Amino acid sequence: MEWLNKKSLRQSFFLITALFLCLGLLLAGISFAVCIKFRNSTPVSPQFEISLDEEGKITSGTSAVTDPQTSEQNSGIGNLVTILQFTLPVFWVILSLLLADIVFYNLKLKRPLAVLQAGAAKIQRHDLDFQINPCAQDELGQLCRSFEIMRRELQKNNRELWRQMEERKRLNAAFSHDLRNPITVLKGSAKMLQKGLDQESSASPLLKESAALLTEYTGRIETYVELMTSAQKLEEIECRPLPCDPSTLQAELEQSLTILSTGSKKNLKISNTIHTHQVHIDKQFFYDTAENLLNNALRYASATIAIEISYQKDHLSFRITDDGPGYPAALLQKGPTPFLREAPSANEHFGMGLYICKLLCEKHNGSLTLENTPHGAKATAIFSYTPL
Repeated sequence: MEWLNKKSLRQSFFLITALFLCLGLLLAGISFAVCIKFRNSTPVSPQFEISLDEEGKITSGTSAVTDPQTSEQNSGIGNLVTILQFTLPVFWVILSLLLADIVFYNLKLKRPLAVLQAGAAKIQRHDLDFQINPCAQDELGQLCRSFEIMRRELQKNNRELWRQMEERKRLNAAFSHDLRNPITVLKGSAKMLQKGLDQESSASPLLKESAALLTEYTGRIETYVELMTSAQKLEEIECRPLPCDPSTLQAELEQSLTILSTGSKKNLKISNTIHTHQVHIDKQFFYDTAENLLNNALRYASATIAIEISYQKDHLSFRITDDGPGYPAALLQKGPTPFLREAPSANEHFGMGLYICKLLCEKHNGSLTLENTPHGAKATAIFSYTPL
């Protein structure tokens, strides 16, 4: 069948269909002729031989079939043969077309489709270490070659992206490490200067204000460097989900969140729905996300914070709403990103809280959704039990 692999799909379909159709027509003709021959050789009614004289009078007569039962059986057989005479040709033609489709699928479609399906499944699993070999020189073979080119480009882009990410991590680590000591010295010097100016009664207010501003912004730079280090460490953490009892998880979480909200003068409401007896989750990921989202809500809520936790069979959802001003439009448009300030007044947080929540949710094969409501803001964190 090597010659068939070089044909296009249209040519192959035409050749296979024509071949099997000819075979079907041949069988139809043979069955039609056999039925006619069999029907002619089977007597279906009594037969008589009559002898006439010269004047046309009957002189004698003999019966070839005298048994009525045999005559009735022959008549039934004749009717059956007549039916088969017209149905068998149609059957052979239809059967030949069906066989042509089956053979065409197995010879031209089955293997290329299986190769493409297997390749797509591997790409979906982020596995690009394979090769797609074209099975033929037809359209599907060209599709396999195009698929292989796409796989190579994806692999190349992934390697380049991985290289850039590693380079960025090394740059951030070096940047954080090299800045730590100068910032510490600068911060100490600024505090000593501020302390000296406070003790000096003749120092001008402008000089004292400048020293205080220098101390404040040095602290902000130090916080920025620490957050860079924390973000890098979070990206390297692996998710390790373990089976947990929802009731125990809920009790521990409520205790932690209640302690966090103590002294905030905000009304905290916590509710839950449990639809499963066991969840598979990384508790530290879940707790860190819940605490970060609550801290963010405590910072902006006016009076009330509501938390809804739903334990489903395939995922766990943590939804928190507050009656604050809502999320900025830039945050909703770009999503949580590192060092994106959530609001002009949040100058010491750098938007890291929501970014950490998003990172932890994605590592748990989940998601973080931010949206504004008519009465405030709402954040929904999803933790899927299915690992990446």
